[in-house]
Amino acid sequence: MTSFNCGLQSIVFGEGTLEDVLDSLETADTDLETLELWDRHLPPTDDPDERLEIQQLLEEAAIDVCGYGVVDLETPEDAREYIAFADWLDADYITVNYPPDRDEITEELLALAETFEIDVAIHNYSSVHHDDLSRVFSSIDDVREVLEAYDHPRLGVCIDTGHFLVESVDPADVIPAVGDRIVATHLKDTSEAELEDVPGSGVLDLERIVSLLGDHADPDTPLIIEYELPEDRRLEALQAGERNVREALETADAGSDSR
Repeated sequence: MTSFNCGLQSIVFGEGTLEDVLDSLETADTDLETLELWDRHLPPTDDPDERLEIQQLLEEAAIDVCGYGVVDLETPEDAREYIAFADWLDADYITVNYPPDRDEITEELLALAETFEIDVAIHNYSSVHHDDLSRVFSSIDDVREVLEAYDHPRLGVCIDTGHFLVESVDPADVIPAVGDRIVATHLKDTSEAELEDVPGSGVLDLERIVSLLGDHADPDTPLIIEYELPEDRRLEALQAGERNVREALETADAGSDSR
């Protein structure tokens, strides 16, 4: 259980650049050193000077980029530049969103995953950001059907707990259903106060989720804190989110040790 790595989705800092994200993370004064980078903070680039600057920023901040995304794909051709860039960042995985019935996109993703030796994680969404749920993975069946149709070691899922909760899907039911196909988990909550809230501040049972991940997922799976809140609350929320997740991990550890 203790090997779970606690990280952060850069979307919590809103719009901006990679430099803005790293400055905000330093200001937040947390122990988080793992980042899943939103592509809007760092769009793909082949420019040597831009890549050198990116390398320097990440090295100076001592940040490990575990993943890249969530990337929205409309056609198979959209996938290559994103996966190639994620590979250049030395990310372990890329999180993706596309219509579940688009087999040609899935097949292209798998071909690229093999070429670049990177994992592809299907990310679930909800009506929070999408009016047409046929365009996204929003249910357990949406996710499971593609995973079963393409039983490939490079294809998995990024569970977004908050989006499942919005769709009245219990993330605790999703984890056993997809098991070792979990590549990453976005720990997001929902509450009466905020539709997308800090993990542990709403209805999400963090301890149960962490315990289930310990039973069913690879212990190297990153636990990614994610939320979208007003700017004046972001840093305080990040400190609270990290505290909540680490406490859940400690409780789960204590429970497993006592068995």
